[in-house]
Amino acid sequence: MYEIVLLEKALNHTAGLLGNVTPDQYGRPTPCEDFDVRALANHLLAGNPYYVTLAQGGGPDFSLFARDRIGDEQPGDVYAQGAKDVLAAWHSEGALGRQMPVPGGGTGPRIVDLHLLEAVLHSWDLATATGQDRTGDPDAVQAAFAGWYGNFPDDIRAATGMFGPSRPAPAGAPTADRLAAYFGRTV
Repeated sequence: MYEIVLLEKALNHTAGLLGNVTPDQYGRPTPCEDFDVRALANHLLAGNPYYVTLAQGGGPDFSLFARDRIGDEQPGDVYAQGAKDVLAAWHSEGALGRQMPVPGGGTGPRIVDLHLLEAVLHSWDLATATGQDRTGDPDAVQAAFAGWYGNFPDDIRAATGMFGPSRPAPAGAPTADRLAAYFGRTV
C-alpha cells in the first residue's frame, strides 16, 4: 500500500499545480515536446481514468487521451476528482495483485509505479512551462527516481516511444531535474 501513498502525494501535488494554471497559459510550450500546456493538462486529466480502467481489470483505452477534458472547467478541479477516483480504484480489493494488460504487462504495483512516474514527470513539465516550483513532492520524486533512474535504457525507449533519450543534468541539479533529464527533458 506504500505505493498508493506515494501516488497520492504525486497526484495531490499535480492537482495543486493544475489549480494554478490559467487559460492564458494554455498555449505555452512545455518541455514535453508533444504538448503545449493545455494538451499536457488534458493528458494528465485523461491519465486518471486510464489507470482507473486498468485497476478495475480493463484493458488500455488510449481513446481517453483523444478528447478535451478541460472544457470550461478549471483543470485542477477536474484532476483532483480524477485523483480521488483512481486512488479509490487502486484501493479496491484485488487491484494491486491483478495482472495488467498493458504492453510489457505487470501487476498493480508496477503500474502504480508507472502512474507515479508519469505524474512526477508531467508535473515537472507543467511547473516548468508555467513558472511554478518544479521540485515536486519530495517523497514521490525520490520514489520515482529510485525506481526508474538508470533502469530505462535509451534503446528500450526507442521501441516504446514513451520517452526521449537521456540528456545531461547540470551538476548538483535537484532530484526532479535529474529525473526529468534522464527521461529526455532539457534542464
